[in-house]
Amino acid sequence: MRTRNHLHISLATMFWMAAALTLFGQANRGGMIQNLPIMIALDADGNGEISDTEIMHSAAALRKLDKNKDGKLTPDELRPSFVADRNGKDGNRGIQNRSAVTQPLKPLPPVAKQIEGISTRMILKLFGAKGRHGGTESELANYRRVFGFSDTDKDGRHSKKEYIDDGAYLTPQSRQGIFQASDTNNDGYVTESEYVENRLITDEAKLIFSEIDADSNNRLTAMEFLASGKLKDRKLAKGVFKALDTNGDGELVIPEYLRVWGKWARH
Repeated sequence: MRTRNHLHISLATMFWMAAALTLFGQANRGGMIQNLPIMIALDADGNGEISDTEIMHSAAALRKLDKNKDGKLTPDELRPSFVADRNGKDGNRGIQNRSAVTQPLKPLPPVAKQIEGISTRMILKLFGAKGRHGGTESELANYRRVFGFSDTDKDGRHSKKEYIDDGAYLTPQSRQGIFQASDTNNDGYVTESEYVENRLITDEAKLIFSEIDADSNNRLTAMEFLASGKLKDRKLAKGVFKALDTNGDGELVIPEYLRVWGKWARH
């Protein structure tokens, strides 16, 4: 008997998946791969990589592509759409789904250093975060390896041209945001140590976000945040959510959340 969680993927569909992942590593400079349905589904935070957390949630993510709800994924359901609508927008629904990741964010207001008398550094510890002091040797080695891909002149740092203008992943706007977050001394360059530190902070933060995101829709409501039990003090939890919700719309998306979390992790 087929269970509700059963999902059948045909051999043809597996071919499409393999092809998409192959292209992902070879032809993403124009942004095409970001718009493949399978990449939109799996790459939840839109950072151009499939993380361990995203792999763990891959079954639920792929199930969203089952448009006719028959428990199967066919090539038609995974095939990208290149047809523009009357408004000139790309035919893939993922363009709209990605809006929360790439849309411009308002200037970040002053970030609190304590909430309800508790320092933000301690608050992150209550979440179980290790921040810049975390990471295994294998993870650190991988971050350095990835850094080297964009360091085209091998001078040990990323220039704005290397990372923002010539970058292969995400949108220029997203790359600019990551560059600014990583460039902690504001000298216009991101060193290997700055890059690794930012990856340690943001990858861990995204894992915590995913753990709280009960319905896996890449958004956190106040209800989800409070129900997660990450912060036992309800008043403190409400204060932290309010501080993270910089646009005051009652929910968090990853870029909004990371902007404040990253500041706290560096206090």
